[in-house]
Amino acid sequence: MTDFLRRLMTAEFDACPLSDLSLSGRVGTFVHHEEQERRFHAGLDPVSGEPDP
Repeated sequence: MTDFLRRLMTAEFDACPLSDLSLSGRVGTFVHHEEQERRFHAGLDPVSGEPDP
């Protein structure tokens, strides 16, 4: 199970093994909640860290 989750989060599957494609092809999508909060208060997108319009 650990290997499956690692491969899922690092997009190592040729095709997404889940019915939900929201994680497909998105490497490094996990951001700690404290970092998300810091980015939000800095006016950045909490997940990507890019400027939030």
